[in-house]
Amino acid sequence: MLLGVAVDGVGWRHLRRLAVAAERAGLDFVTLDDSLALTAVPDGQPDAVTALAAVAPATRTIGLVATVTTTYAEPFQVARALATLDHLSHGRAGWRPRVAASPAEAAHFGPEPLPEAGQLLSQAAEFTDVVTALWDSWQDDAVIRDTMSGRFLDRARVRHIDHVGQHFRIRGPAVVPRPPQGHPVLASGPGRHSSSAAACGADLVFTEVHEAQQVRARVGAGVRILGEVEMLCAESAAELAARLDAVYACGAVDGFHVRPAALPGAVERLVHEVVPLLRRRHPARSGTPGGSLRERLGLPARAPSGFPLRKASASR
Repeated sequence: MLLGVAVDGVGWRHLRRLAVAAERAGLDFVTLDDSLALTAVPDGQPDAVTALAAVAPATRTIGLVATVTTTYAEPFQVARALATLDHLSHGRAGWRPRVAASPAEAAHFGPEPLPEAGQLLSQAAEFTDVVTALWDSWQDDAVIRDTMSGRFLDRARVRHIDHVGQHFRIRGPAVVPRPPQGHPVLASGPGRHSSSAAACGADLVFTEVHEAQQVRARVGAGVRILGEVEMLCAESAAELAARLDAVYACGAVDGFHVRPAALPGAVERLVHEVVPLLRRRHPARSGTPGGSLRERLGLPARAPSGFPLRKASASR
């Protein structure tokens, strides 16, 4: 049984502590949401990738999954930030693309109205393709660090992507070596503001429990399906554990993404009371320092996609 927990809205004071507690309890990953809107949460709405990069040195095995709002962002910058997080965490990064949700978010970037939903999702799908192409612009063995010759990389193993699409024109290549996982884990859903267009290539899909069977039929094998579960304040640890166990027994989901109703106390109750009950029957995968999130989730590594090979002007 795979288990992840949302640590949204807890503020800087609690984020690192809760991630460490979740790791000690044997959870597989934490998620941190993102929005461009003003929110009444401690410390405002920090950038999720940056916040989880600060958590990475304090943890050793747990996955760090950041939501990334792709609307108004640039694929090159997002690819660099996520690759950096994957390097800092030694292969434990994941991301969930999200589209902007409201006119208030659009207003931060100018007077133009928010694009219509179809255009937002089309842009998000192309955004995801460009990000992964940039990660693939370096072969795994491009970095040679040859001190005798003073060469950092083999430029013949770095590729231009030369992407020309409906929304983006990007030559590449990336300026950060390929992430340890090849591609940080791509998550999708649920909710109308998630980039559902990314679901076709997702490694991890969050879904409402009652829709899990349909989602599994749509995405096919090799994708991990996790049921979205809200942790209610009035529900005891034994009741929640029994509820999750009953759903898991039906075989439609590979585990759960838990959203505590009250933070930070509910996360502490989850890791100290609920997870031990579940792990007695469903032990966690072995999480070893240096092990990747893909390995933890039982997902295959992503080999570089085949682009026409052409020397890039990468620096020595």
